[in-house]
Amino acid sequence: TTCATTSRIRNLKDPTPTTSQPPTMTDNTDNLRQRRGKKSSVPAAAKNSASSSEENASENTPSEQLQGAQAKLIVSRDRTADLHAAWKAQLFRLSLIIVFVSIYQVQSSLSTCIREIKDSNDPTGGSEAIVTGVEAIKLIFGDSFCELLGVFVSSMLAYFLALSNIAAVELEHWSYMISSALVPVCLGFFFHSKQLSCIGGGGDEIGDTDEPTRHQFPVVVIYHTIVTLAFWFMKSGMKQCEDHVQLVNKSIEDFARMDKKIALKKQLKKSGAKKK
Repeated sequence: TTCATTSRIRNLKDPTPTTSQPPTMTDNTDNLRQRRGKKSSVPAAAKNSASSSEENASENTPSEQLQGAQAKLIVSRDRTADLHAAWKAQLFRLSLIIVFVSIYQVQSSLSTCIREIKDSNDPTGGSEAIVTGVEAIKLIFGDSFCELLGVFVSSMLAYFLALSNIAAVELEHWSYMISSALVPVCLGFFFHSKQLSCIGGGGDEIGDTDEPTRHQFPVVVIYHTIVTLAFWFMKSGMKQCEDHVQLVNKSIEDFARMDKKIALKKQLKKSGAKKK
């Protein structure tokens, strides 16, 4: 009996290892189904989130949708204003270059007229007219009057653009109006002085080679046209933005009035039902 009990105790302390059975076909199919279920759950969750977002968007009232559109329009209007400010700053920088170009045109016209007067006063030139003193000054400034007007017009435009960077200045400002009034005068003097020499003779006295370089086309006329078109486009663009914002504001006010009327009708119905 003692031997039997000892053998039983040994068997309890050192049990024999159980043999593991290989996985069956049913276990493999269950694993595949679980994996497919996990994969299919991802697009299903995405579809559910998309459908929930669509439901939230559809749940928004018309007034809330208009308020969102109003916020977007205000942002676009502010961006347009910033873009226009950058354009005005660039136009102002370019106007300074135009002023220097106009000054160069005055200098070239004055030097050409002075050379013509010297040639006319040269005794070997065969000319009998002698121009000196005050008459020479009158001829010089009279011949270069187109270029002098160009300098003045370019200065007025530069002043106008400098003010536009500081405050809201439109094309009705006096500096722009003066420059616009002087542009036709500048063109008239250009075409008139192009046909005459500095001393009052015809263009054939100067020679064909000097004729194209005597009076250059006033560049300020071209720049004045550019500034006018730029400000016109900027004004029309801002007007459209303001009109869109005002239209949305009116629509929001109309919907608010309609909501108030509907709320009043509901209150009246409830009060009538309570009385009955």
